[in-house]
Amino acid sequence: MNRTMHLKETLLRNIQDNVGYRPLEFVLLNYGSADDLHEWVQQTLGPYIESGLLVYYRNPEPAYFHMSHAKNMAFRLASGDILCSIDADNYAGKGFAAYVNRSFNEEPAAFLSPAGIGPGKKWWDVQGRICLKKEDFRRLHGYDERVMDYGYEDQDFKSRLLALGRKKVIIRDPAYLQAIRHDDTLRVASGFTTSKIRDLLVGHYCEQTSEVICLQNDFTFERFFVDRDLLHYESTQDDIHPKRRYAGTYQIRENDIRLYKENGRDYLQLTLQDKDTLLTADNRLFYRVTSPVLLNNFLLQRAIYLGRQVFFRNRRKPVCVNPDGYGRGRVYRNFSTEPLLLA
Repeated sequence: MNRTMHLKETLLRNIQDNVGYRPLEFVLLNYGSADDLHEWVQQTLGPYIESGLLVYYRNPEPAYFHMSHAKNMAFRLASGDILCSIDADNYAGKGFAAYVNRSFNEEPAAFLSPAGIGPGKKWWDVQGRICLKKEDFRRLHGYDERVMDYGYEDQDFKSRLLALGRKKVIIRDPAYLQAIRHDDTLRVASGFTTSKIRDLLVGHYCEQTSEVICLQNDFTFERFFVDRDLLHYESTQDDIHPKRRYAGTYQIRENDIRLYKENGRDYLQLTLQDKDTLLTADNRLFYRVTSPVLLNNFLLQRAIYLGRQVFFRNRRKPVCVNPDGYGRGRVYRNFSTEPLLLA
């Protein structure tokens, strides 16, 4: 969704770097992209579609990017026995498809993945690279779609593959682990939370802790307590550990904002001092976040925190994820006007 500027740099190169291996299929899923993806595919990728090397699917319905659902849908649409996810900003590398095939011939009960994130965010941008057998994808019911935003959907999926008895084979050749570097804003730009956030307020709680109140468009709120520094520097996933999280509803009145617990009881009242400053009844100040950098940093950390909660729950108490189905929806193959329903 909305990452065509990256696909224009990566997709044709990925095809050309692997066109010598057959049978090979590239599946491109347009997941509600509002940029020029559809037009670019029509103008540029016709010969690859006609040859069958590329299959293009379009899902025009999503209003926001649901990472786990998008991956499940793309994997369900793929016809191969071995599936490999490659993010829009990733370069596969010359001969990558042949390398994947060799790896599974050598270790049939495997899945392929990069090493974990290293110092300086090494391998951060390629963590979505997972190669596995289609039968294992189906057995696990895909990625857990309770992970709505960016973060930990891949770690959870790999953890469940290990629990299934599959062996993790680490992709070590850096030629297969190249990606376009970009800031973290794009990771959450089209996400679920970004689409529904109304306001973000930050207050001083104690020496090491900030209190963050996230007001959402549906008149629900989330209240986080986080280490103060986490809002101000670029963290790796292992650094992110909000201390506590609460949720409820809120009302906006003429001069204040009133928060209520999930049971409807009064929770907190914030009185406006000026347009960007609010005061609680116990004289604690909150400030409206107006910095896009600070807002996006919080949204990224929130997404990773909530994804991590799903990961830990699944690891602590294994369950069948997505019991009602996964990757469901309506798509259009290539440029057909007849929908294909994934039930």
